[in-house]
Amino acid sequence: MNHRLPAAPEAPASQQQRIEAVWSERARRLAQRPNLSGAAQDAQPVVVLGIGKERYGVDLQDVAEVFPPILPTPVPGAAMVFAGVINVHGEIRPVIDLRRLLGLEAAGKRGDSRVILLRKGGRELGLQIDSVEQIRWIGSHDAPAAGHSGTVSAQGSVHIKGSTKDLLMLLRTESLFGELDTGVTS
Repeated sequence: MNHRLPAAPEAPASQQQRIEAVWSERARRLAQRPNLSGAAQDAQPVVVLGIGKERYGVDLQDVAEVFPPILPTPVPGAAMVFAGVINVHGEIRPVIDLRRLLGLEAAGKRGDSRVILLRKGGRELGLQIDSVEQIRWIGSHDAPAAGHSGTVSAQGSVHIKGSTKDLLMLLRTESLFGELDTGVTS
């Protein structure tokens, strides 16, 4: 007993050639790099973070990991900007509360805050925030001159390298790591 399926009807040669041409063109387009305009070629990806109603961006290359809602363990005697420490794959990492660091109004309930792990120059640091929203591409045409800090207080402006036209504050990762050198003061 032979269980062969009936053969599919053959497409006419011209129709088969059109199908192959469409697939070849599609493969060619997918294999090409996107053609970015001159302004978009210098764009860098940033992770958009939320603190209350304000939005901050940190370079994607500096983000090592994003954690689900987590509460850092407080460390007695640590500087006020430190939220505490977290265990990251068996290693203890400090966590800075971005809200306190920038001198923003304290939030009520902090149980649903998130922590992102930043990595730069062999060092790791947690950053406590309210939310992680998206990855966005920022070009030089999007951000005015460095040092423009918008509505951030003078205390926090050292941590801001600029802002976009829609007021996304761009964080200076190096200055966040500089907070690790502040010691244990209150």
